[in-house]
Amino acid sequence: MASNRWFQQLQTIFYAVLMAQLVFALIVWFMIRGQPVRYFMSEETDLLVVAGYAVCMVGGAWFIDSFRARTVAKQRGIRERAASSYRATVFIRLAIIESATLLLTVIALLTYNFQPLALVVLMLGVFYYFRPTVEQFAERYAGEGF
Repeated sequence: MASNRWFQQLQTIFYAVLMAQLVFALIVWFMIRGQPVRYFMSEETDLLVVAGYAVCMVGGAWFIDSFRARTVAKQRGIRERAASSYRATVFIRLAIIESATLLLTVIALLTYNFQPLALVVLMLGVFYYFRPTVEQFAERYAGEGF
């Protein structure tokens, strides 16, 4: 029972962070309704910059996740550290995605623009895609390399 507790705690943290991002985005949505839109540079440039940043963060999270998954089999004594290694991987990839989500939400708040909030919805989907799963943990740490 205690061996599963770390994974349940990891999932609880995941859902708490997901809900915090969603609540923040909803609060910002209510705050900016009816306000005239402002831009840092221009409508197209602002959207391209924030969308580009979001895409780069998704790519970075995917790359780091893939890199850490590939290096698991090469590490010595990983079975003893499997839980902490997986937890670190999950925290890293989620922090990268969350940084993009929070930046998009703050930019929406500063510019009163709903376009970054539309990207937030997509980023929350990506955040959910990177959620911790038992299947992923088992695939990485109980694979053929052990």
